[in-house]
Amino acid sequence: MDNIIQQIALELAEKIMKMAFKSKLSNIDSLACEVLAECKAAARSILEEVVRELNQQIRDDKAGRKELGLSLKEKDRKRSLLTELGVLNLKRDYYHDSQNGCYACPLDDALGIAKYERIGGSISAKLVTEATEVSYAKSARIVTDGAVSRQSVRNHILKLSVPEKEPDWSEKKEVSKLHVYADEDHVHMQKPEKARGKKGKQVPLVTVTEGNEAVGKRNRTINPMHFVDAHFDGKELWNTVEGYIEKAYDAEGIEKIYVHGDGGSWIRNGLNDFAQTEHVLDGFHLEKYLKQICARFPQKNLGTRFHKAFEGNDRKKADAMLQKLYAEAEGDSKLTKAVKKFGNYILNNWDEIVRRRTLEIPGSCTEGQVSHVLSERFSRDPIGWSEEGLGKLSQARVYIKNGGKLKGEDFKAKDEDGAVRKERYSEYAERMMKEAVEECFDWSIFEKPIVPFDGASGTQTLLHGLGRTTNTLFC
Repeated sequence: MDNIIQQIALELAEKIMKMAFKSKLSNIDSLACEVLAECKAAARSILEEVVRELNQQIRDDKAGRKELGLSLKEKDRKRSLLTELGVLNLKRDYYHDSQNGCYACPLDDALGIAKYERIGGSISAKLVTEATEVSYAKSARIVTDGAVSRQSVRNHILKLSVPEKEPDWSEKKEVSKLHVYADEDHVHMQKPEKARGKKGKQVPLVTVTEGNEAVGKRNRTINPMHFVDAHFDGKELWNTVEGYIEKAYDAEGIEKIYVHGDGGSWIRNGLNDFAQTEHVLDGFHLEKYLKQICARFPQKNLGTRFHKAFEGNDRKKADAMLQKLYAEAEGDSKLTKAVKKFGNYILNNWDEIVRRRTLEIPGSCTEGQVSHVLSERFSRDPIGWSEEGLGKLSQARVYIKNGGKLKGEDFKAKDEDGAVRKERYSEYAERMMKEAVEECFDWSIFEKPIVPFDGASGTQTLLHGLGRTTNTLFC
């Protein structure tokens, strides 16, 4: 095998030299592309040769195979695998396992290739990473130049086991306040058999931050960490958030945890196990309701009057204003309905509104978080999602937004402890792999020949003599 690999390397070097001098380096950018293609082709040939040698080693290990009950049934069964280098065309033997009554390719276990797998893990990670930003079809074009279908991209999304993003610091951080923003995106879902009407799904999003900081004329959140649940379960989502806070921060030292939201029931139930939690109404939703009622009664200066009631925590004053609005709206069903909606909203969220208006709390950004993290991909375009695809891809997008990077191992089957599952012949395959790695390769073909040094020649004798002389003539 070493001779073949050396030959491939020498041929690659020769091709590169010919390309370089043929073009006279007049277009080095174009040359680099051609060289890269040749390097990938050579690397594929080397890997295919290594796999061929490993396959032959397993074939020759008759004693080891006999212990496992493996008998050869078919030689050099072909299999292709799309990788970063391109398509690898592999040949491996097919065996019958008499102990387990099945057929298998032990070499696949050695190479970490799952059954029916045609796309390598690194390519899968790139496909899903791109799919968090663009459509499945665009992802396939960007990563594989259209070599895989959009359905394949979806299949790999469903295979993904999204890892848990750890905090960016090793020890628990001490902070006095946390600001938690909670809201949901409204996503269009697929309807069976193109049924009429709309079908939507609320995707809850929670963002944990340490507050805001000024960056020029704008503000940004400090150390944001986003969370979604693959099954859109608000209770499970809050459990995950609680676990993160306890892992990342000294929870006992936190004075206040402000939960910003629009008053939804799933948000009200968040982080109530922490005694220092206080819910705050999101300023965007409060102003939205105030503007709607002010538009119905344009001459009454309701915005200023209700804000004064909030700042003074004067619920009676607010209730009195609502009663007057009810009286004026009598006989107009639409106006009455609008007043009732506004009244229920501010009275049901009174304490949260007062905190928003009276405490020194930075402006809320719940809508911005949803827009940036979820809506940009899932709800702005006219797309219909399946629940499974939406759950997995939203998790993947949030993981990447949190600074995570998907890897090939995230697409492998996992055991209960989270480790990549070992297949039936893994130990045997690893032993054969170790034996192959321990083999020595002869790389002397690449070494420069050593020129013999004759120290007894006349020239060397003369030079040594000159070096020993003390005559100033030679100094």
